[in-house]
Amino acid sequence: MAKVTESMKKTHYITVNGEKIAYYKIDNDINGNPRYVVHFLELGIKLADYGKISGLKRYTAKWFGGGYVFQSHNLEQDLQFMLNTVNKYYKR
Repeated sequence: MAKVTESMKKTHYITVNGEKIAYYKIDNDINGNPRYVVHFLELGIKLADYGKISGLKRYTAKWFGGGYVFQSHNLEQDLQFMLNTVNKYYKR
């Protein structure tokens, strides 16, 4: 189990579609790829729908609460994909 460091708890922000989204940098995956986590509320997901949206991977670390983890070399593009996935889920 990875130790939670102070740098993991540091909030970073990025603007996607004019919307400011908070994210956190976490440990890289076993292949060295950078990983990030974003809280489900930042993506506009309702509590009742948390974990039900296909295409998004839940982050289960106890220190975080509830969010989605993703590996990324292009944060803006990947967060855009996540927002589009959420929008499609709610338009169905």
